[in-house]
Amino acid sequence: MNKLYIGNVSAEASEEDLETIFERLKIPHSGPFLVKTGYAFVDCPDEKAANLAIERISGNEELFGKVLEVAISVPKSQRSCKMQIRNIPPHMQWEVLDGMLAQYGTVESCEQVNTDTETAVVNVRYAAKDQARLAMEKLNGSMMENFALKVSYIPDETAAADGGFRQGPQRL
Repeated sequence: MNKLYIGNVSAEASEEDLETIFERLKIPHSGPFLVKTGYAFVDCPDEKAANLAIERISGNEELFGKVLEVAISVPKSQRSCKMQIRNIPPHMQWEVLDGMLAQYGTVESCEQVNTDTETAVVNVRYAAKDQARLAMEKLNGSMMENFALKVSYIPDETAAADGGFRQGPQRL
């Protein structure tokens, strides 16, 4: 399954409201929507359906006056210093992008990813998780030259999947 995180959900929104959007846009999903205060989760049957939801809904669909943001759900234990930023204006100057990213912390790397889209996609690595989290909060959905940025974590595959602690050297 591909679990999706749906952010910026109005307190007025219900499971049925989200279901209606997915049905109208013909996006397959598995099981019910889990609606919480300000966000929701839903499973998609495969990666193709999950990516379709991200492309069609994130930054494009409004519900009760709030523009929805959709991303692959990454468990806290697997969140890392790495993120992907999509929907960057194709003619964006690297100096402008670097300056924007540096506002949130030390950028260790930033590389463009080849895609079939007209807009640019970059993978960014910050020096610390809290810097990546801040950048994610501030940049996801923000507008850059009439393009809504779409930011998602790149999961840390080495993190403990169950949220438990990994064994490592101990300091006394």
